[in-house]
Amino acid sequence: MYLTSSKVFRIYLSCIRHVKVVYIIIITFLLVPFFMAAQVTLPKNTFINPLDIPMSLAGTFGEIRSDHYHTGVDIRTDGKEGLPVHAVAKGYISRIVVSPYGYGNAVYVTHPNGYVSLYGHLSRFNKTIASFVKSRQYSEEKYSQDINVTPGQFNVNQGDTIAYSGSTGAAEGPHLHFEIRDAKNEDPINPLLAGYPVVDNLAPIIKGIALYPLNDSSSINGSHLPFYMKAEKVNNRYVLKSGKDIRAYGSIGAGISCYDIAEGTDNRNGPYIKILKDNNDTIYYSRMDVLHFATSRFVNGHIDYAAMHSRIDTLEYSFLQDNDKLNIYRKLENKGRINCKINVRHSFEYIVSDFNGNTSALAFTVQGEERKPAIYNDTAKYIATANWRDAFNYEGNGMKIEIPSGALFNTMHFHYTIDSSRGNTQISSIYNIQDENTPLSANYTLMIKPKPELPDSLMKKAVVVRLEGERKVSIGGTWDNGYMTVHPKNFGRYVIMFDLYRPVIKPLNIFKGKDMSRDKEITFEVTDNLSGVKSFRGTVDGKWILMEFNPKNNQIYYTFDEHVGKGKHHLRLTVSDEVGNTGVYEAEFTR
Repeated sequence: MYLTSSKVFRIYLSCIRHVKVVYIIIITFLLVPFFMAAQVTLPKNTFINPLDIPMSLAGTFGEIRSDHYHTGVDIRTDGKEGLPVHAVAKGYISRIVVSPYGYGNAVYVTHPNGYVSLYGHLSRFNKTIASFVKSRQYSEEKYSQDINVTPGQFNVNQGDTIAYSGSTGAAEGPHLHFEIRDAKNEDPINPLLAGYPVVDNLAPIIKGIALYPLNDSSSINGSHLPFYMKAEKVNNRYVLKSGKDIRAYGSIGAGISCYDIAEGTDNRNGPYIKILKDNNDTIYYSRMDVLHFATSRFVNGHIDYAAMHSRIDTLEYSFLQDNDKLNIYRKLENKGRINCKINVRHSFEYIVSDFNGNTSALAFTVQGEERKPAIYNDTAKYIATANWRDAFNYEGNGMKIEIPSGALFNTMHFHYTIDSSRGNTQISSIYNIQDENTPLSANYTLMIKPKPELPDSLMKKAVVVRLEGERKVSIGGTWDNGYMTVHPKNFGRYVIMFDLYRPVIKPLNIFKGKDMSRDKEITFEVTDNLSGVKSFRGTVDGKWILMEFNPKNNQIYYTFDEHVGKGKHHLRLTVSDEVGNTGVYEAEFTR
């Protein structure tokens, strides 16, 4: 049972009315921790290093990624694949995943002490697990797998080799993604809390800060726009490069750009603790101990989304948006918002630390304006106001939009524009929905009507496309009731387009009649012009073979195994895209 701060406060008042002062002091001392987020711990010296080499990190827990936080640590493998991966403690394998995306090949181990460890981007499993997975793949004739394993089927002891490191899935290079989760709720916990030694004697880098006016009556240096400042290191402390006075009025917020470094690596990792002080009082304190998958996407409201989306910088707010459900905050005064008054001076200090306690600091001052500035008037045209607490629906000009409650981080002035110009394969106007720099915590529903109306037979080849400059990204769509319906995670420019072309299959090491007795695998490059590869199927002599897909290099390949012996064979590879266009490659070969 968890006590909320309001319940604790009622208990406290009851104590004041009914017990003596000495008991009040004792109870106050005991209850203070409830007003702060609970300290998360892991059993120390219980989990071993999953690799045989010293732990060096290419990624830390709680790093900011696209639409989510990093929920584990990335352990460097010195650029190599195939290092033995060990179970960090006794338990049983509870889940096995094979996927071209995400964690790629992954193993989950459930431990009797209430935790689950996860090992991702594996190149391969140990022989027992590999045989089990391959048998499932052939029985289901399916490469991708997500297997919930019966408890006790694969028991492991601490130190057992369960797999080998790699770079499968979304990995950009060889490393081991390692997580520890709470078995009760699947919440990921910072693995370093288990006491893993990591060599890091270097303090984080502070790149700069930003200040943000938070309402129409506030300003910074006379402007209602964000004010960005770069930092530099002088005598072991960081200072702002500009050296200019900062003047502000009204409610403002601060943000910081920073990253952590360590010996022997060029990686820019996420720091552990960030603190902002105002006149020596801590007004903001965040610490990366535990995360919730259900709220991980709220990272979009914790950052300067426009700056990150425009690839300017990654700045983390030290204040809360109206809608914020993150659990990383340990202290917040007035939601981290600063009230700047006339001629009142604020002395701020940012303190940033890594898990080893290496710390960097940046001090700066903000002077209250001499007089109250004029209220900012937003003259931009908009259609309606979307309150973040409520669902928002709009319909008009061949478009419908439904934004669920809680998807926005603040109340928004909704607007859109229509571009009626179109290319050869476009069958609707281009709808520029809102602003692509406006963040969302959840997907919304977008429905677009083609123009002119077309028969169902043609609409089966249609997809909704997000236009990102010259880049076209298909997000699929369902044709129903005269509309193409999709559920985008971003605002931006959308249009309906036809996909009329089949995937292109390019053989890389096979041709008709080739003797492949010296080859270890058959490899193809597969590309699709728009909707993307949905499925593939390979057969040799009419029987299914295990072909794997690597979307990072657009390759599909089959590694020769016991299912293809010596002699003459017939290969057939069929690849289909999301709208059913199908490409086929066939060839005779010998082994």
